[in-house]
Amino acid sequence: MNRHLQWFPFLFVVVVVILLVSITWRFSNNMSQLNKITPHPQFRVALLLEGPSFDQGWNSSALESISRLRDRFSFELQIADQLSAAKITETASQYAAQGYDLVIGHGVAFSEPFYHVAPYYPKTRFITFNGKATYPNQTNIGYDMNDSGYLMGKLSALISKTHQVGYIVANKPNEASQIEWFKRGVASVKPLATVHVKAVGSYNDDAAALKAAQDLIAHRVDVIYTLGDSFNLPVITAAQKANIYAIGYIADQRYIAPNNVLTCIMQDVNMVYTLLLQQYANGTLPQGNVEFGLAEGANRLSPFGPMVPPAVQHEINHELQQIVEKKHVTSGSGGKS
Repeated sequence: MNRHLQWFPFLFVVVVVILLVSITWRFSNNMSQLNKITPHPQFRVALLLEGPSFDQGWNSSALESISRLRDRFSFELQIADQLSAAKITETASQYAAQGYDLVIGHGVAFSEPFYHVAPYYPKTRFITFNGKATYPNQTNIGYDMNDSGYLMGKLSALISKTHQVGYIVANKPNEASQIEWFKRGVASVKPLATVHVKAVGSYNDDAAALKAAQDLIAHRVDVIYTLGDSFNLPVITAAQKANIYAIGYIADQRYIAPNNVLTCIMQDVNMVYTLLLQQYANGTLPQGNVEFGLAEGANRLSPFGPMVPPAVQHEINHELQQIVEKKHVTSGSGGKS
């Protein structure tokens, strides 16, 4: 009996070794099969965000869009968020120095830093939004917001009973043109109406935007167009408390105050990112400045709220259709699309 027990440790070790070899072989075989069906990354992308990636607006829409596209276009992805102005140049340079093929700065804040970095890394394509592209390895995506501004100005004037409409925006140079088109839209319906414009420090300056909304309400404004990222929430909430109307921005924000949000201008970030990555993968991504707007589907209207009369809905939709048709005709004749 003791003789049999002496063999037990040896047999135990043999069994363990056999099991380990079997498990290792299976793991290696599975990895080999996985590598056969999972393509290696075709290129590397770095997405840079000025704000938090969870803002339920501009930044989170970029992260969600590019994450969904990663497997489709087979690229490696790195994210850097909440970048201060001082950190953007350093971060962009680091990714370019590491050989990243695409460095995307999701917003106008990246335009100036990329201008300084791009010449030193000609093999990296730098992409920005709402800024400018100067060098051959830069692409800037501009959202053409003029038509949207005009349309929302017209809607505001059609709804307003006090002839006082409000406009809250970040104090950025790229916003100036849309403000003027908004005013044109208001004047097309009510030439004597007053447009009150409030500019705050950034698209995420919630406290300043809330104060701006309260000031507008004190001046009998009964429709506010809010053009921020995170600050849309406090502005719409203030409109709800004052029982006036608001127009949302970036996403469909009617859920915040269903009886107070007239409609929203939505920016289809996913559509733009899909096109960008598709063009890059195909070698057709243009350099320079490219614009997308209502005609291209990059901007679109959310459904109207229940307070918007059918006649007003019809008028705005008719105007929208005319804008789209005009842009398509212009594009087809060789003009700017």
